[in-house]
Amino acid sequence: MKINILQAKKNIGSREKFKFVTSTEEIDLVGEGPWISNEIKVEGELTNNGRVLKINGVIHATAKHQCNYCLEDFITNMEIPFSEDYQEVSNEEIDDETDLAYYNGDEIDIADLVRESMILAEPLKVVCSKSCLGLCPHCGINLNVSECCCNDNVIDPRLAVLSKLLK
Repeated sequence: MKINILQAKKNIGSREKFKFVTSTEEIDLVGEGPWISNEIKVEGELTNNGRVLKINGVIHATAKHQCNYCLEDFITNMEIPFSEDYQEVSNEEIDDETDLAYYNGDEIDIADLVRESMILAEPLKVVCSKSCLGLCPHCGINLNVSECCCNDNVIDPRLAVLSKLLK
């Protein structure tokens, strides 16, 4: 996924749009994370602001997750934003404290940027819907599908003494 920057380097203030279609195999994400290997769409814009080349964009990908509450599998479409500033490699000393990526030549390869953005976008807690009821803690039935007959008023015997305080 290389972006030709020859025209953008010449003209300060220039903007160029780009679009790619790739797969998990092409960006080395096979077996890593929930990503389904069908097409991954990447679109964005390259801007030359005179100091750096700024790349902003969005990744459109499909992921297969398992809900943390009810353990059901579901597929979701994700839109993952990404942004990076690039500066041409020069003989000057490179400042490690600046948050810049460097390029050399007339192309910038954004495959690593896309891969990194997708890995960082994986949610820590995955829920199939905001109204997911999860599993019954006693019998394990999926409460989204059916109701159970378990008694929710079971009190931990270690805390039973505290219930006397409420009376």
